[in-house]
Amino acid sequence: MSVADDARRQAAGEARSPIAVLVEREGLGDSLLKLPLLRAIARGYPGRPIWWISSYQTAMSENLRPFTSDLIAEARPWARITAPLSDAAPKLRELPAFSHVFDTRTRIASVWLARRVLRYRRYYAALPGYVLSDARPPGRFARPRHVGERAFSLAQAALGKAADGDGRLESGEEGRKIAARLLPEGRTYIGLAVGSREARKNWPLEKFAELASLIAGRGLVPVLLTGPQEQAYAADIARLVIAAINAGPAIAPLDVAIAVAARLRLAVANDSGLGHLCGAAGTPVVSLFGPTDPRRWAPIAPAGRIISARDFGGEATPLIPVQAVAEAVDDMLLRTESCGRLTSPARKAWT
Repeated sequence: MSVADDARRQAAGEARSPIAVLVEREGLGDSLLKLPLLRAIARGYPGRPIWWISSYQTAMSENLRPFTSDLIAEARPWARITAPLSDAAPKLRELPAFSHVFDTRTRIASVWLARRVLRYRRYYAALPGYVLSDARPPGRFARPRHVGERAFSLAQAALGKAADGDGRLESGEEGRKIAARLLPEGRTYIGLAVGSREARKNWPLEKFAELASLIAGRGLVPVLLTGPQEQAYAADIARLVIAAINAGPAIAPLDVAIAVAARLRLAVANDSGLGHLCGAAGTPVVSLFGPTDPRRWAPIAPAGRIISARDFGGEATPLIPVQAVAEAVDDMLLRTESCGRLTSPARKAWT
């Protein structure tokens, strides 16, 4: 057999081998931040099956699965590939040979073990300085701080050039019908995502209520968005934020939540899954940050504005004044009116 024949067989075998994306633990927001990476891999390596492998839980195998089934061939949650290392090694050996591995995890021991035990052709790691990675993104030596940008940079490293991760999360037809009944055409809707998974990240409901009144007073329609964490007291929230349309208890299922988000002119959100969801659906987001770092966790959206409690004297989200948020809403309305509604989230469109 000639060298050329051997090379062709090797290339054909690699084309049939799946691609692996390794993640640690993902809630909804964490998974949404990695959508640009997923799209970039799928477009950069068309036809290759992609396995999404998580050490613990991942929204990619749960509520996001219906929206990524055309991109992810297999989603494996609770794969136990991280710790303890003595347990992780056998789990890694059970996996098939991969053409490319994209490891988004940040513990060097876990990445080192996977690189040592897995079978693969090329390995890309998001450790500081891209240690243990077979390549760096062109022109970059330090990894980005932002979680989504960091993951996306691995696709750039693999492709050796700019990668295409643009896109928006699309709802199904039934979700769009429900959203159209909730938010009919002819009005301008502003979403208010009032909760998050951690109470410490939440702007006070009283301030959301005051903002809702200001929005309604300007002829706009505030829309109350609540997630699963707020379901137990959603009725109390609705009574307090009386100026807003209630989009429903926890706007479930996710298909409806995506469709509702897509009908908003913009959203005001805490650092939360709903804030990330609005951005992923193509809606500009005004993000309120307290103890968490927007340089790491800002939502990926077509346009965005960060309001940080640190600019008002501390890390407590209640320090953010209503007037500052109202002014940001006004500014975003002007910006989106002048440039039109963008069709796909930019990878870095926050300030």
